[in-house]
Amino acid sequence: MTRDPDPIGLYDPYLSAVSPKGDHGHFSGGYKIWPNGARVAQADVRLMCIGNSTSLWPDAAWSLELGKMLTTPDRIVAVYNGAGKGNTSSQEVLRVLRDAPVIAPDLIVSLSGICDIGYLLNAKNYPFRHKYTRRAMDHLKEHGLVNDVVFGLPDPALPAEVWCRNQRMARALAQETGSEILTFLQPIQGYGAYPQTEAERAFYDSKAKVVLKAADKPYGECLRAFYEGVKDIMAAQPEAYRHIVDLTDAFDDCPGAYRDHRHQSPRGVTHLAKKILPHVQARLGAQNTGQQVDTQE
Repeated sequence: MTRDPDPIGLYDPYLSAVSPKGDHGHFSGGYKIWPNGARVAQADVRLMCIGNSTSLWPDAAWSLELGKMLTTPDRIVAVYNGAGKGNTSSQEVLRVLRDAPVIAPDLIVSLSGICDIGYLLNAKNYPFRHKYTRRAMDHLKEHGLVNDVVFGLPDPALPAEVWCRNQRMARALAQETGSEILTFLQPIQGYGAYPQTEAERAFYDSKAKVVLKAADKPYGECLRAFYEGVKDIMAAQPEAYRHIVDLTDAFDDCPGAYRDHRHQSPRGVTHLAKKILPHVQARLGAQNTGQQVDTQE
């Protein structure tokens, strides 16, 4: 038997792949939780953090660094990190629907965007038909456990439209459960301001030319279309997206921020946490004062 080059690992039937426990001490329901022990129950602030592989612990633990930055001798912060490999905005909105009522976070923080590009993970016309879920369902069909599988009615929305719609849904769900959400449109090589080296530019250029099968367009073109589409939609309805912060230029002053064309290096992870910190502080401070914070920049 040949080894699967893209193993699923820990599988959640509602969400597809989730981050496994690994060496992390406190793990429950697909969430890595910090700190360990009784301090979680004593927390003054609870953060629920969601996203894709750019938010996984330990390699991309910006949310853990954020929690530590927010913690003071007078304030205990608990972080519930539910990022999942390949999670798109469709998986993220399902997390808010299912898990926010249980976690009861003061704030949900999402780093999102790159997995919605060009139908990379979710199928064209089926935003909740994830690549790993399709693989699992194919196995069930192959072994006769189900006759067939459906994923809802066809949805012609473009990736940028799906992402923006899911962000509005996530905000409404968070408010319904007594929480708030901050979504960060994440940086990626190939879009936004970043001081690339010649080696980085050559590596990205090789990726940019790869044609994405479902979109029938090169990756670089799909990437630009997604980000430009998201920004156009947000600009047309700023109030609907006031909970979203554009971080596409976050690494304009941070050379060496990436370890590949998507994922941050350790330097990039720390830089990202520092960029996110003031927005989270402002939102938590507004909660204490009852003020409304506009996150648009």
